[in-house]
Amino acid sequence: MPVLSNGVSRDARPPLTTSEAPLLAIEGIEFSYGTVQVLFGVSMHVQEGDTLALLGTNGAGKSTLLRVAAGLARPSGGRVLFDGADVTGSPVTDMVGKGVAMVPGGKAVFPDMSVAENLEVGSYSIRRDVAARREREAWVLDLFPRLAERARQPAGTLSGGEQQQLALAKAFLLRPRLLCIDELSLGLAPVVVEELLATVRTIAASGTTVVLVEQSLNVAASLCTRAVFLEKGEVRFEGRTADLLERSDIARAVFLGGSKNGKRR
Repeated sequence: MPVLSNGVSRDARPPLTTSEAPLLAIEGIEFSYGTVQVLFGVSMHVQEGDTLALLGTNGAGKSTLLRVAAGLARPSGGRVLFDGADVTGSPVTDMVGKGVAMVPGGKAVFPDMSVAENLEVGSYSIRRDVAARREREAWVLDLFPRLAERARQPAGTLSGGEQQQLALAKAFLLRPRLLCIDELSLGLAPVVVEELLATVRTIAASGTTVVLVEQSLNVAASLCTRAVFLEKGEVRFEGRTADLLERSDIARAVFLGGSKNGKRR
């Protein structure tokens, strides 16, 4: 695999033809929180049907980059292309309409609302198509039968794993072309994580493109075929996850198995 002069590894592939153009392309993204810059000219691409992991050390800018891609944060430089169109700075509502859905890290449900009410909010963008909304709600409840059992239960009383199921279900309601997931495994027991991964694999197998921010290299490797490793706001590696596993310098920086305590971004 070729290594660029700055040490970044990249897949060996010929120039993209129009038909092979990435579903998502990040080009030279710069981002700052006030006077603190956290992303420095980050570039990456995601082909349609890919499963890509965004990995990195604490504070590397993984979640920020995902927010930029989903339309939740506006970069100070660079551009975002989705399906060939420049969508830099587009509001999140427009990105949802284009087929981008995001499961944010941490609390991604409305705790005082019931499971059913959370799903109703999640399907707001298709509220006028009653038949489609009911069909999609039935579909996600089939994927997550425990949510069906707890439909009238306040979301805040669900277990951590069940709340993550609900967050995924709300995103799946949109039938996204690109699904962005921030910290799927955060704070969850391994057996719960594997249940969630199995469902995400089902969604990916249907053709949905998945970008997953993770701290656990094991979790990322079990789901994603490609990976991008960020450190201090810059890309250190982009390529196959299998090749990343052989990079001991990077593997040491990522918690193998993933520590489940503490705030990680």
